Amino acid sequence: MKTLAADGGVSAERALNTAIINADITRSFEEYLALVDQYYAEDVEVSTETSPEPVVGRDRLKSILFGFLGPFHMIAEIGGLWVTLRGASIPSDSIDEQHSEWTLELIGVTGRRLTSTWCARRIWKQSRVVSEYHYAHSQEGEALSFDDLWIAAPRDPDMVKPS
Repeated sequence: MKTLAADGGVSAERALNTAIINADITRSFEEYLALVDQYYAEDVEVSTETSPEPVVGRDRLKSILFGFLGPFHMIAEIGGLWVTLRGASIPSDSIDEQHSEWTLELIGVTGRRLTSTWCARRIWKQSRVVSEYHYAHSQEGEALSFDDLWIAAPRDPDMVKPS
């Protein structure tokens, strides 16, 4: 029998995943940082199968996300990058451990497409993420370049004339 406290992780997982999907990187990156404050424990540990050391602490996690999401927001908003994020729950036998599968699709103004997929395992305690692990990363498509953005700079510096 599930208890309300035990079900908190399942409900919080659903709420967090929905909030991540509904956030719009072209509008703002602050929404994502607010989710860290709302759902992650102060001493959360986040790691990946490719990283030897986990990121420890909510403030450290927010700092890393800021360094990534700030520029990503600018590229999406100004550069015309089309961003789609999809997530799906993966059934789990444990109420405290939840898994999800994610797909991030980036499409440049040239139509070039990059799709990245990964899975996440979150361990919940009292409706807070205490551990998150990313695994099964894969990528399809070529890396996007400045040519795939509206802000592409001229290749020849002599073509840039002062105004």
